Amino acid sequence: MSRARLPPIAFGALVLAVSAAGDPPAPPAKNPGPDAKFVGRWMVTFANGVVESCEVRNDGSAAESETLRSSEGKVSQQAGAVVITFADDRVERWTAVDRRMVVEHWFPATAYPAGDRVVGIADRVQ
Repeated sequence: MSRARLPPIAFGALVLAVSAAGDPPAPPAKNPGPDAKFVGRWMVTFANGVVESCEVRNDGSAAESETLRSSEGKVSQQAGAVVITFADDRVERWTAVDRRMVVEHWFPATAYPAGDRVVGIADRVQ
């Protein structure tokens, strides 16, 4: 019995088809980070007199400090704003207005988004 052979052209087409498939697409990043306009160091002055220093980082993390507290947070992009969920049970939503940010602050985090909030204005420091 003779073995069937693939003609060289068919074999080449098969190799090309298999190699053209390439690598599968990479999975999406877990947190692609915030829009660049939010990244940086900010000074936030709230209506209740509290002043907060906040750093929003490219990697989707944030850190804030004020006189009585400091906390790390995670940043998520939501409909043109960023929402920062802090480890100490607080949430802030930042919305860009020209070169400044309107910052809404909720405590406890379960009050977000419909509960009482304190509003502030953030100015870029760096």
